[in-house]
Amino acid sequence: MTEKIKIVGSWKLDKVGWKKIGKSFLLTLAAVGIEFVANITGLVDFGSLTPYVTTFIPFAVNFFKKLILPYQTSN
Repeated sequence: MTEKIKIVGSWKLDKVGWKKIGKSFLLTLAAVGIEFVANITGLVDFGSLTPYVTTFIPFAVNFFKKLILPYQTSN
């Protein structure tokens, strides 16, 4: 059975695209929340590196999510 490939044009989003953007946004909020709580509680003090850490943490959380949890890809 062949897999159907759907092409979405430029400057358009389908339901799958919006879903991926929403998941990415929620992941970013969770990562920034973790960083914020760690900074407020005094577990970690990033000091002047806070903007860089805040930018990097969503990537790290997504990386570990993909590394730990199973996921499916299409060929």
